[in-house]
Amino acid sequence: MKFLKIKSFKNALFIILILSTSISCFAQEITIRQDFWGYEFKKGDQELNWKQLLKETKSHTESYNLIKRGQSQNTLSTIFSFAGGALVGIPIGQTIGSGDPNWVLAIVGGALITVAIPLSTSSKRNLNNGISNYNSKNNITFSDDFQPEISLIGNASGLGLRMRF
Repeated sequence: MKFLKIKSFKNALFIILILSTSISCFAQEITIRQDFWGYEFKKGDQELNWKQLLKETKSHTESYNLIKRGQSQNTLSTIFSFAGGALVGIPIGQTIGSGDPNWVLAIVGGALITVAIPLSTSSKRNLNNGISNYNSKNNITFSDDFQPEISLIGNASGLGLRMRF
């Protein structure tokens, strides 16, 4: 009889451990960080690239669309920034090299950079909104009045685990 009580107590602890682990694994958020080289996405300890991020958010249509739009804007912004920087740099290089600079290239380059800046800002906003939307739909949240209480109780018959909701 005593063996059964110990075994059922171990089973209860095992079930609680499994439930708490599964809830914490399910509630992993995707985080975003931007540095000089671009964006870095992480889910828990796992790094995600753009393709994995889109695959992960595919089930949430609104989040997926925002992230996809942000990816497109980021690509366009990168292309415009690179081209604009090159076009601005050519006349500067010609000036340094004592050549005859073509300042029209610098003006076109400046216009491309001017277009790239709002695209980059919009891209960042869409990515942040998409990821926060995804995280908010995936998190398991309990109301403020939900406070489960787990306690170990014992009496003359043996030990037990009590859960109050």
